[in-house]
Amino acid sequence: MGILQLSGNHRKWIRKLHQRKSREKERVFIAEGFNALEAAIKTTCHPILEVVADEDHLESIVNILPEDVPIYECSGSIMEEISTEKTPQGVVVICRRGEFHFPDLEGTASDTLLYLDRVSDPGNLGTIMRTAVWFDVRQLILSPSCVDPFNTKAIRASAGTIFGIEIYQSVDPPQIRQFADKTGYSMIAMVPRGGISPGEGKEDGRNIVMLGQEADGLSEELTEYADRLVSIPGRGNVESLNLSVAAAIILYEIAK
Repeated sequence: MGILQLSGNHRKWIRKLHQRKSREKERVFIAEGFNALEAAIKTTCHPILEVVADEDHLESIVNILPEDVPIYECSGSIMEEISTEKTPQGVVVICRRGEFHFPDLEGTASDTLLYLDRVSDPGNLGTIMRTAVWFDVRQLILSPSCVDPFNTKAIRASAGTIFGIEIYQSVDPPQIRQFADKTGYSMIAMVPRGGISPGEGKEDGRNIVMLGQEADGLSEELTEYADRLVSIPGRGNVESLNLSVAAAIILYEIAK
């Protein structure tokens, strides 16, 4: 496929994808830069729909993309217009969101799953994705009211790992409890205090690790559903750990 020119209407369409409602309507999202592009090429969870590159990066893009992916050329000024970043990297990747349905997870679930409850910070969400993939946890379940995982800040913080993750959205607490009961998973609730230390409990087998909203933690409903509460002991005068740090500690203990 040859190099295509980016039309005015096409630019407007890409700019609309900066908004969550447009991304959800179109079922696509934006990622930027060579790292994101290379990660997207290697995986199939969220396939590439098209790529836009400015003149300075076009040749490099052509050399690594499959032939059936449309490539659009634009000027540096237009790249600034369609980019979500203050300093554009010269490459915008439009990807089709993978469609993963929670009822289908029952037959494909791995031994460790992550459930995030009302997480509101896209940077935290992206870093948790990166942490999860480090420990080979590639199925992420989100409660209603979680921040959009396809937010450009979340994608940037994920460092490309979002392309290797199955994301199940809008799964409410009763659904995750029913899933655990049916499939034999233990539900681990991460709480600021009052739980056992990581490693003290029985963390082999099949586990759903639950992490809650930054300010309020897990909902009372999820805490009551949990088979065990886990808290990370600390010595300093700090109210709580960052969510991604807590995720890393408990996933490390499970991985051991």
